[in-house]
Amino acid sequence: MTAVDGLTTSASRGVVDLEATRALPALDEIPPLGVRCLVRAWGRPIGVVDLPGTSTSLDAAAVTAAVQRELGPVIDRARAAAPADGASGSGATGDGITVAIATRDRPATLARCIDSVLAGTCVPAAIVIVDNAPSSDETQRLVADAFGHDPRIRYFVEPRPGLGRAHNAALPSITTPYVAFTDDDVLVDARWVEVLGEAFLAAPDVACVTGLIAPAELLTQEQWWIERSTGFSKGFERRIRSLRTAASEGPLFPYDAGTFGSGANMAFSMAFLREIGGFDPALGTGTGSLGGDDLAALHQVVARGHDLVYEPGAVVFHKHHHQLAALERQARGYGAGLTAYLASVVAHRPGAAVDIARRSLSGVGHVLRPGSELNQRRDDDYPGSLVWRERWGMVSGPVRYARQRRRDQRTDRASS
Repeated sequence: MTAVDGLTTSASRGVVDLEATRALPALDEIPPLGVRCLVRAWGRPIGVVDLPGTSTSLDAAAVTAAVQRELGPVIDRARAAAPADGASGSGATGDGITVAIATRDRPATLARCIDSVLAGTCVPAAIVIVDNAPSSDETQRLVADAFGHDPRIRYFVEPRPGLGRAHNAALPSITTPYVAFTDDDVLVDARWVEVLGEAFLAAPDVACVTGLIAPAELLTQEQWWIERSTGFSKGFERRIRSLRTAASEGPLFPYDAGTFGSGANMAFSMAFLREIGGFDPALGTGTGSLGGDDLAALHQVVARGHDLVYEPGAVVFHKHHHQLAALERQARGYGAGLTAYLASVVAHRPGAAVDIARRSLSGVGHVLRPGSELNQRRDDDYPGSLVWRERWGMVSGPVRYARQRRRDQRTDRASS
């Protein structure tokens, strides 16, 4: 991914990073589907501009005009701000943060992810790798060969599949006040750890910080569908969510945890994770629930009265799926994970069932109403197969969660 301090004029991957406080470059190698420009000011993301793939290149004047047309007022305000406003240098340092990465059978992408963390302006105290139900020792050998010389990098195996369980496996080894989680298929921005640490000072009782998930490439129609429809990006303004903000929130709050952030870019205080006993092991990719471990943890931050900060300056770059079959599996997982998470809330706090039921009509409208935010952001040619797989996942999520919990309980009894 392009670094702000080393801009490239190539847009061949369908994405490019632009710094608005400098002269914008010409762009070449624009792919047929166009290019998404992540626009920053003083290194902080302030918006995106999509340029069509009507030509293979655009000169600097055309790029500047397009960016100014879309983000002119935002850029003007940002240029007037002192650079120090976006980089206070305060907050948790690298010594206060551990990065945890769960992985399974993707050693090559994991290596790139680790390299991006180590290349940051603020290097964490430790990087904990949890190999979740691996099918071979390839990842273990990769970590030993490429990073075995670095005592900050620790490797563990969690033999039982499930992302929630894998995240929990990292926790006992963490001695820092904060832990940041990301996925093995992302690259983190240079200031990711630094900005996460600063954001923990944004409110009196911050238990969690989430950040912006930007695309690492946009080369296929499938990747554009994901980027426009899934809501990975939660915007470009810092937002603090808590029970104190309930009056200004929507009707689904605080159960709309998907608007709080995503598991590929989230950090927690260890005190909070100890408070809740870690992640629900019956949730997450790799379980019958198919997802939802991140949603359950994010919900608990707010439901327990803590502050959750969405900080767009903490950026990671995710490589979206590029084939329809993979998108269909992902859509089903998103749907199932959402309602499985809600089932988890009820399982751990039965009194929440009434609260969730009161909001159910708003939730159904959000899913089914053509004019809802969810459906409005989908392209006109967004495949119906993805919509129905996601909805079927929602229907099946609570049953999937109940089955996974029973399966886990039987396994736990057999091993005790």
